[in-house]
Amino acid sequence: MDDAAPPWQGDVKPTDPYHKEITWLADTGISTGWDDGTFRPWEPINRDAMAAFLYRMAGEPTWDAPAASPFVDVTTKTAFYDEITWLADAGISKGWNDKTYRPLDAINRDAMAAFLYRFVDNLGVPQVVG
Repeated sequence: MDDAAPPWQGDVKPTDPYHKEITWLADTGISTGWDDGTFRPWEPINRDAMAAFLYRMAGEPTWDAPAASPFVDVTTKTAFYDEITWLADAGISKGWNDKTYRPLDAINRDAMAAFLYRFVDNLGVPQVVG
């Protein structure tokens, strides 16, 4: 991992907090940033983007997304449809009791904890003990 600036167009500088971690996200392909070339480090992450991050972090496993979504608010045309449905199939996301996923909602810390726990537990990822 080098300390070169990530591919974001000037909104992440080497002196910024978490520059190293943000650069790692870019170097590994876990985050591709926004279409305009920015990372937007101060913006919250929506649930759809988090699904994409976790899918990429898992190594983009081969996955045939279902023809019908398990969530009433996610269609085959929804951004990150494949990633969202993979997350559900892998048991990482269960959605809400009303059968929604709420892809454009920011992810709360409690849900993030559940996603990460299930990611490690369900995929057999070695746990980091610190």
